[in-house]
Amino acid sequence: MLLGRLLKFLGDIEEFYDCVGGIIGYQIMALELLSVSKSKDSKHRHSKDKFVDFHVPTGLNLLEDTEYASQAALWGIEGLPELGEIYPIGGAGDRLGLMDSDTGESLPAALLPYCGRSLLEGLMRDLQAREFLHFKIFGKQCITPVAVMTSSVKNNHEHIVAICERLEWFGRGRENFRLFEQPLVPVVNAEDGKWLISESLLPVGKPGGHGAIWKLACDRGVFEWLYRHGRKGATVRQVSNVVAATDLTLMALAGIGLRHNKKLGFASCERRPGATEGVNVLIEKQNLDGLWEYGITCIEYTEFEKYGISEPTATNGSLQASYPANTNILYVDLQAAQEVGSRKNASCLPGIVLNLKKAVSYVDHLGFECSAAGGRLECTMQNIADNFMNTYSYRCSKGIESELDTFIVYNERKKVTSSAKRKLKSEDRSLHQTPEGSLLDIMRNAHDLLSSCSIEVPEVKDNNEYLHSGLPFIIFLHPALGPFWDIVKQKFIGGSISKGSELQIEVAEFLWQDVESWMGALLF
Repeated sequence: MLLGRLLKFLGDIEEFYDCVGGIIGYQIMALELLSVSKSKDSKHRHSKDKFVDFHVPTGLNLLEDTEYASQAALWGIEGLPELGEIYPIGGAGDRLGLMDSDTGESLPAALLPYCGRSLLEGLMRDLQAREFLHFKIFGKQCITPVAVMTSSVKNNHEHIVAICERLEWFGRGRENFRLFEQPLVPVVNAEDGKWLISESLLPVGKPGGHGAIWKLACDRGVFEWLYRHGRKGATVRQVSNVVAATDLTLMALAGIGLRHNKKLGFASCERRPGATEGVNVLIEKQNLDGLWEYGITCIEYTEFEKYGISEPTATNGSLQASYPANTNILYVDLQAAQEVGSRKNASCLPGIVLNLKKAVSYVDHLGFECSAAGGRLECTMQNIADNFMNTYSYRCSKGIESELDTFIVYNERKKVTSSAKRKLKSEDRSLHQTPEGSLLDIMRNAHDLLSSCSIEVPEVKDNNEYLHSGLPFIIFLHPALGPFWDIVKQKFIGGSISKGSELQIEVAEFLWQDVESWMGALLF
């Protein structure tokens, strides 16, 4: 039994990392990166380039160019029959500390109960609202195929399948889902590079980052499956980001990508100082042949020191004043992604890093609880952008972004990213990346939307006001009311909402009746 598990673990690594030499290639890469991390000269640049520089990328600001933003979103809704959805939800979600109350089993992040439903159900609810809007505008039913990358950590794959089966595949049909499982990779000790061994005599394994999604999608035939559904591109979002589908962001991103035949697009916003998130940059390089390369890509926060990226200072009110946040909300052209994922070298595993910043807790082969500095090779899905650089024989001036195969759109942060990634602890002094903090951002969005309809709503103050108190109000707008805010605004005008559970119930009942009166039989 144990031998069989070990052989499967090793076989999965050998197969997935065949592009770099299997298990031996994995270990060599880990040791090389470990050596670099220990080197005093770790702030190295790309040796293959004469010159490398980073700039703040420019792109469509959805708050400023509202007319074009609406047009781009309409392109996205019109192009929905050409779009798939891709969800990388194989992460461990250790910081949430989610457990089954009956069995004590650790659970993956996708199962987090959030506003009465799991995070995975929230993704499907958002998608169905966009499909319903497509139906209302164009009179045609559109069912989007959904590709989900799972993993075996915390029985993630089995739990995701169980949710889908219990909810009868969300009324969409099993044939419109494709689940593919990400292999676990060994964790190496930061001191000597040796694999950590658990109590079952198995290597300590963790998911190897969401960048595995492109190669794995090739290996498992996911791209061909999406093509058979008539899809050209896909939108990508993570399960923990509960505001990604707010207003226009997702559809404007996809609309620009489809309309202008782009290979990759980023949805971005201002970066919060000190946040554990990467940044989007416009990279400018001159290679050894004297050619200039340009593209919009991502630099992870673990690499800031290496590339000389400084933390943002106090904002001056501009969304694009400093390097914007990478939110892992993407538009991707499927053929372009497949070309990268099918390569037989390390470029099919974009953005490989060895993250040694977090201690690894595990039970060793003697049954003792251990914690060691360690890490595993992680690749990042957004750094597939590094393969989509545009090359010129001359150095380009400002404004080159419109010509590139990669692009970026901006929106207000609370409309783009607010994640439920970690459990709020009693000693915490911040709600950042907690379910409670993200819920406050949902309320802030509700305040902004209803206030624009001349409805008086209490203001949501700074998160610190609510560390030890309840929400100022609770308003959940059914996504089928829009989901675009310009559509929602046509349904409300005037009124007021104040604190108190009685008024909250009245508002909820009004919204529910309003939904049923005009939308008919929407799939829940």
